[in-house]
This record gives sequence, structure tokens and C-alpha cells, in this order.
Amino acid sequence: MNRTPSFKPYEQRQLSLLPIDLDELIPENHMVRVVDRAIEKMNTKPLFDRYPGGGTSAYNPVMMLKVIVYAYADKIYSSRKIAKATRENINFLWLTGNTQLDFMTINRFRSERLEGIIDKIFTEVVDLLMKEGYIRFENYFLDGTKIEANAGKYSWVWGKSTKRYKENLRKKVSAHLAAIDIIEGEEKEEFGDKDLPEMGSGKEIDSKAIREAASRIDERLAGNPDDKALKKAKKAIEKDYLPRMERYEKQEEILEERRSPDQG
Repeated sequence: MNRTPSFKPYEQRQLSLLPIDLDELIPENHMVRVVDRAIEKMNTKPLFDRYPGGGTSAYNPVMMLKVIVYAYADKIYSSRKIAKATRENINFLWLTGNTQLDFMTINRFRSERLEGIIDKIFTEVVDLLMKEGYIRFENYFLDGTKIEANAGKYSWVWGKSTKRYKENLRKKVSAHLAAIDIIEGEEKEEFGDKDLPEMGSGKEIDSKAIREAASRIDERLAGNPDDKALKKAKKAIEKDYLPRMERYEKQEEILEERRSPDQG
């Protein structure tokens, strides 16, 4: 006998009146919590001393440090991909307090604020993660071929094991961070000052932009009324994209009104 399949409810755009508690979504012993606790115990005064004061407010350097260190520990290296993680990954959103970072801010912090101190900090965190069993020495670090291929640019040596574990770890971390610099440089050459292609041109797509696209299609249809592709695109905009965006914007307005303090 044939039976009709049943499915669990799926409401992708259901309006939620309560904010999601990210802390409840992260397991108690997850690596991101280990990194968070480790950096909280560190002396971060030298990092704060690198901020001269004045001007516009800056992101908390402890938060930025947690993001960089956890990203590297999780094998996410480029500024653009770290920024992507702060938009999409609950572990990063938990670290940032639900703040989304742009890649230029991340790269500036990494290259300017952490210069000369990231080696020691990252060595200590990697040492802790290896001792706790979160990462393995033999398969964690980046392939040394990136260093060897750029020997004229970087002088780090991807050596074999040394007599002292700590010294070997320090050298591995130094070479690892140098390889990350190469990755960042290659990405800069590829994208210039732009973000990842998935972010589009940077112009926000809202109901106004969708209506403008519909108007351009109407203009093209006026000169070619039998174009099936244009007709299909217009129908999709009118029946799907525009109504959906308008509903989304209405929900955002309602949420914003509820977030705003009472007036009067």
C-alpha cells in the first residue's frame, strides 16, 4: 500500500520575535571556547598599548585577536574568508558578539596591530590546542612548499624536528604565519580592494533595486516584445523576487521598531 510521505515543518522566513542565543548552540568543550578562554587569560595590555587614542572608535582588540587566532586554528587564513566566517559561522558570531567584520578591518588589524606579537600568542594557543587534542602537530601546519617556492621573498626554513619541542613549535608557527602572509598577498593580487565575488558589487539589493531591474527589462521588451527570456525574467521579478523582498523589508521594519526605545 502506497503511503503519502510526511515532512517536518519548514518555515525558512518565519518571523522570530526572540533573538537566538548563540551560546546555547556551541558545545561546552568546543575548540572556540578553548581559544576564547585562553586569550581571556593572556596579558593583552601590549596590544591595547598599540592604540594611540583619539579619532573614531575601534573594535575591541581582544575580540579581534580571538577572531584571528580562532580562524588560524580552524585553518581559515585569508582576511576575506575570515570576514565571510563572521557573517555565516555561529562560532565566529559568538566570538564577535554578533558583529560582522569586513575584510579590510581584519587585514589592517592583522598586519598593523599584531605585527611582532602574533607569533608568540599563536604559538601558545597552538601548544594548548595540541595538548588538549584539538589539533595534531603532524597534520596541522601549512605545507612548507609555499615557503620554499617563495624563498627569495621569505627567509623562513621549513625544518625537520629539532631537539626541543617548544623551539620546533615556534619555528613551525613562524613558517605557518609566513605562509598565511603569502596567501593574503595572493588574494590581494586576485581581488584587489574588492570582497569575495559572492558579495556582489557592493550595491545593496533591495526592493528599489529590483524595481529598477524590472524597468530595464520593460525597456528592452518594448523593443523586442517576443523575447521569451525577458518575459520569463519579468514574471519572476513580479511574482517572486519583488513580493518576497517587500515582505522581508516589512519584517525588518517591524523588528527595528521593536528594537528601538520607546519614544515620548
